[in-house]
Amino acid sequence: MPTPDYRPNSPRSFFWHRLRWRAVRRYIPNSKPLQPVDIGAGAGLIGSYLEVERPNVRYRFVEPIPSFEADLERRYGPGANLNDTASYPGMSVATLLDVLEHQADDRRFLSELVTKLDRGSTLIVTVPAMPMLWSAFDENIGHFKRYTKRQLAAATAGLRLRPLETSYLFPEMIPAALVRRRKQPPSGSGPAADMDTAMVETLSDIPNISAAVNQQLYTLGSATQAFRRVLPAGTSLLAAYQRY
Repeated sequence: MPTPDYRPNSPRSFFWHRLRWRAVRRYIPNSKPLQPVDIGAGAGLIGSYLEVERPNVRYRFVEPIPSFEADLERRYGPGANLNDTASYPGMSVATLLDVLEHQADDRRFLSELVTKLDRGSTLIVTVPAMPMLWSAFDENIGHFKRYTKRQLAAATAGLRLRPLETSYLFPEMIPAALVRRRKQPPSGSGPAADMDTAMVETLSDIPNISAAVNQQLYTLGSATQAFRRVLPAGTSLLAAYQRY
């Protein structure tokens, strides 16, 4: 079985990615074989975690950025690529992790996605939260918005999705996000024109922190995540839905 890469500056071991996976994995059962589809897979971090923690899972992906798509095909085979698939039959879980905020029309994007999902399947969504934290960072990476719970609910309203959970993540990161906003105030110019390039650069740009600090932040985030259903704020939102 593959072993995790716990170098402090590798994407898979970076505390933020590990904590996001910690929140997501409870919706990916280990009790039976299943096939998840990772929408907007990026560098394929979800596939990496699944290889270690859910070895009975057969990973599938959708990824529009050619460089990422080619890399994922090399790792998982052309059969794992569902880019040109009209629907996702047999996919009991779909992940949409930090993808929706990159869509100019998020509701249309979700509506088209929902039609591809099987009834009874689970859709897991994460998005950046709290519009007050909007900064040049969001513009540079191609975000169109940061979400409130109400805005995320509006994006899914009327779709065949039954909410299972909507919770804030990373409340401990709010002070750092406020500092970033002060240092990088929004320009008002909107999302970066070359969003593909922005995404590649951001996903490969892991902050240089020590292993000790990385682990401390993971431990702190694990503690706050245990109370996520009652948290009033956080830098991200996690939502899970059942398709009906």
